[in-house]
Amino acid sequence: MKVSLDCIIYGLQRFGGISTYWRGLVAHLSQEPDVDLTIRLPRGVLAQDTAPGIAATPARRDLLPARIARYLPVSVDSTADLHHSSYYRNPISARTRSVVTVHDFIYEKFRRALPRLVHSAQKLSAIRRAQGIICISQNTRRDLLEYVPQVDPEQVAVIPMGVDFETMRPLSHREIDRSMSDVVLFVGQRADYKRFDLAVRAVQSLKDLRLGIAGPALTAGETAFLNAALGKRWIFFGRVMPERLRVLYGSGFAFIYPSSYEGFGLPVLEAMACGAPTIVANLASLPEVGGEAALYAEGQTPVAYPQNLASLSNASFRGSKIREGLARARLFSWETTFQRTVDFYRTVLARSRDHCSG
Repeated sequence: MKVSLDCIIYGLQRFGGISTYWRGLVAHLSQEPDVDLTIRLPRGVLAQDTAPGIAATPARRDLLPARIARYLPVSVDSTADLHHSSYYRNPISARTRSVVTVHDFIYEKFRRALPRLVHSAQKLSAIRRAQGIICISQNTRRDLLEYVPQVDPEQVAVIPMGVDFETMRPLSHREIDRSMSDVVLFVGQRADYKRFDLAVRAVQSLKDLRLGIAGPALTAGETAFLNAALGKRWIFFGRVMPERLRVLYGSGFAFIYPSSYEGFGLPVLEAMACGAPTIVANLASLPEVGGEAALYAEGQTPVAYPQNLASLSNASFRGSKIREGLARARLFSWETTFQRTVDFYRTVLARSRDHCSG
């Protein structure tokens, strides 16, 4: 099976759920003996920077900058059986079979004006063009069928993301940063639906805790809000590499993720895999990920999250949530994600052959 992977996402983001997902997929496919893999790289991106062990994989390269190339169709080797783009780019040839991964409907739900129109038009084009559609959660599948009702449900497979257990794993006793024992960790973007404000208010209510923040640079408004609400009870880590993030997850008091909407919610799995008790919103895909291991806020209100944080002061209860989280995370292996993706490729190709012969 000859598969062409379009790695345009590496020209659009260095960190994030999509690039993490794609890095795992590229790494695993490059080691699959039944897959003859080629990759297409954004201009300026080296193969060895995309995923471990793929430097020898045949690669093509975009000539235009990613900010332009992202909107253009892709020239795919005519011998490829299947094209899979990391971010909604169609193959030029109508004969090339296409698979698209749909991560979420954030733009459709929370963005307005031109950014939403441009993104949604490109996403819709890729979905309509595809012979196979992968959704990373049942919630995303429901959104897909709501926003694009003409999609044939038989073409859609739900394949959850996985955890890199080599990187995200429990800390040994000597690796734990004891200075973080009172830190509630918040990871990632903070605007809009991420409800960073709820994380701040939750820690504000509990005077013996601090808020730790890992992610992009703080704005002046965020810094003022943190100072007003928490005084000196907050610490900013900035963007951190996975090895450091593992220490943050595993050393803190808890991980908080009050997002109102997620296509999946990979930080929840990563936190649990590192031994962090996890508190999340009871919304969208998050219950699919957290299962019974996570603690869920009953409503997106400032009083909901402190109650869950306070419950973790009981050492026995906190220990039980850590153990449940570790067991839950083990259900989401990258090997399973990869194998189900390869199986779906084969299903798409078989369905296409049947359609042509019919």
